[in-house]
Amino acid sequence: MTKQEKKARDKAYREAHKDECAARAAAYYKAHKDECAARIAAYYVAHKAEIVARAAVYYEAHKDESAAYREKNKDRITAREAAWAKANPDKVRDKSARRRAKKRRAFVEPVSRAVVFDRDNGICHLCGKKVAPKHWHLDHIVPLSQGGEHSYRNVAVSHPRCNLRKNKKIRGQFRLF
Repeated sequence: MTKQEKKARDKAYREAHKDECAARAAAYYKAHKDECAARIAAYYVAHKAEIVARAAVYYEAHKDESAAYREKNKDRITAREAAWAKANPDKVRDKSARRRAKKRRAFVEPVSRAVVFDRDNGICHLCGKKVAPKHWHLDHIVPLSQGGEHSYRNVAVSHPRCNLRKNKKIRGQFRLF
């Protein structure tokens, strides 16, 4: 049996047993989730330029269809985005911080609020006291307005009050009391 014949046979089997194959694949993915995610991430890193180029070609070919779909389903899309934003407040804050930094043409690194909170053990870098996990600010040590960057080395946990009192001052220029 040639390689092409084997491929055709395998394809025919998968077509005839779609549900079984899908269930087997789902079970495998569930059992090996971390390995699969790592493999997918590695593939994306290795083929990023190729993937981006394919996406650009697809977008150009389907731009009109996409605009028409968005117009037709505007309310549904808005509701879905609002639900996502409500379910993912930290991701919304991360996105907002990146956007503000990009507007100031600052260096932007993808910074996760959760990682910063864990790194700083939930301690305000200005007053040294514990911060409530749901109510804290991601403070830029050197403010974006003063030329600071949006990166892990320039952000820290702070109380909202401490951060707002600090305003746009650099840490050394700021005294809490």
